[in-house]
Amino acid sequence: MIKSMNHSKPLVLVTQSRMGNACTDEFEVEHVPVIKTELLPFNDHILDGDYEWLVLTSPNAVEHFIPFLDRVRYKKLASIGKKTSETMAAHGLNVDFEPSGYTQEKFMEEFDAKKGERILYPVSANARPLMYDYLNRAGADVTRFRLYHPVPNMKSLGRIERLLQTHPYAITFSSPSGVDTFMEKISPEKLDGVIVVAIGHVTNEALEKYHVKSVQPEKETLQNMFVLLEKSIR
Repeated sequence: MIKSMNHSKPLVLVTQSRMGNACTDEFEVEHVPVIKTELLPFNDHILDGDYEWLVLTSPNAVEHFIPFLDRVRYKKLASIGKKTSETMAAHGLNVDFEPSGYTQEKFMEEFDAKKGERILYPVSANARPLMYDYLNRAGADVTRFRLYHPVPNMKSLGRIERLLQTHPYAITFSSPSGVDTFMEKISPEKLDGVIVVAIGHVTNEALEKYHVKSVQPEKETLQNMFVLLEKSIR
């Protein structure tokens, strides 16, 4: 339900797929995910191999791969980011490696890839190639395949257009695909007068392509985004 323009608290639009446990007492929060993800067909024979590592880099990757997990033989599980690890834990999985930062760059810096190690790496169709290239350069035997892809969430996009007319305080983006979907379906001009928050430097770079300035939390989580915005209104 869309609230009136006289919000009791400043309105923040959260466009990422999942809210998780993030919360705030300072804002009225509307969760309006701009994209949803769909499973892609893939050659399931790759699931029959023996792997040293299974690498899952997002909550979406975890959720889409869970139905196939019992078929895969792997020794260790790697994650990127607290939310990915929390999603794994919710399914009873133990994480063997998580980098100290929530980016591919930090993973590459801290993950000790070994020559000849077999690694299974399911990804989004829009995933950057950085990690795959790094693992290959290290001599690992990487099986990378497209597991899912993002598609526009038209219901949420229509809702965002209406909510933008009520002059929200801020809007958040957490992925380049979310930024691109918003800009293609709505337009950057609709963000005039709204604080734009980018979770992650890659998301910030996507916004810069559309000449949209953003602020970024110190840590790349939704909860830290709320902390940043709370400081801005005090």
